[in-house]
Order: sequence, then C-alpha cells, then structure tokens
Amino acid sequence: MQGKSIEQNKKGPEKIGTGAFRLSGMVETARTWTLEDLLKMETVEVKDILLACGSGEPKGHIGQFRGILLTDIINSAKVVTTDHNDTKKMYVIASSNDGYATIFSWQEIFNTSVGEGIMVVLEKEGKPVYEESGAVDLFSAKDFLTGPRYVKRLAQLEIKMLG
Repeated sequence: MQGKSIEQNKKGPEKIGTGAFRLSGMVETARTWTLEDLLKMETVEVKDILLACGSGEPKGHIGQFRGILLTDIINSAKVVTTDHNDTKKMYVIASSNDGYATIFSWQEIFNTSVGEGIMVVLEKEGKPVYEESGAVDLFSAKDFLTGPRYVKRLAQLEIKMLG
C-alpha cells in the first residue's frame, strides 16, 4: 500500500448520529460506521465481567456484553502501511464526544489475548446501549482493570503511527 497523508482532528470527535462512530487515521479512506453497518456484522458475547477502576477498586459486575470485535472493524478498513514493520509502531485511540480517550497498541489488539476481548458494544445486559445513550460503547473485556478503557458513547477510532 502507498503512504498517505493523515489528517488530524484537533477539535476532537464530532457528533455524527445514533450508534455511529468514525474510523480515521492510517486508513485509505476514513469511514463513518453507522448503526446499520454494525448490526449487520458478526457479534461476540462476554459474560460476568468485573468492572474495576484504575486503582483496582471493584465497581460492580456486568452480566453480559454483546458486540463486534475491534479486530473485525479494523480488518474491514484498508490500513495504510509502507513498510513491513509499520504495524509494530501503530496504535488505536478510542474516544468519546466528551473528551474521554484510551489507547491500544496494534500488537496488543492483534497479537495478544487482550485483542480477543476488545469490542464495540451493541448490547449490555440484554439491552441495546444505543437506545439509552444514542451511541455504542467500546470495552476491553480481558483487561485486569476494565474501567479505565471502557469508552462510553464511542465517537471515534483513530489509527496512528509513532514517529
């Protein structure tokens, strides 16, 4: 693939519609994922997840999450690389409209068991999350401390590269 100039949104993610979020950065074409797009994709389910904040303090349990693996969403985009080793320097920023953001390394997503649990959440406890909040969430089910990377009302995923 050819290298492309990557645009950066300095103002933060813009509000784009119910259940939708934007995928941008090191991709051939930035794309808005609509709720309709997401509902057509294969989903996974995780059960009995402990919510714990960054200090380790338990914040409760979630009985069930259903969503789409982040790997599936990224794999459907045409990621731009110019060198065999580019993905070793890539990372993904997941952010909400309120400014909350978290980071995942490319290798963490695609080369560890953590990546098997990072999902765009469509359903929580049997109820669509977008009906209550107007947006989908992003959750990392295999983190030891699940709270710090729980992005409620996901607005943007940006694929970036160091250097």
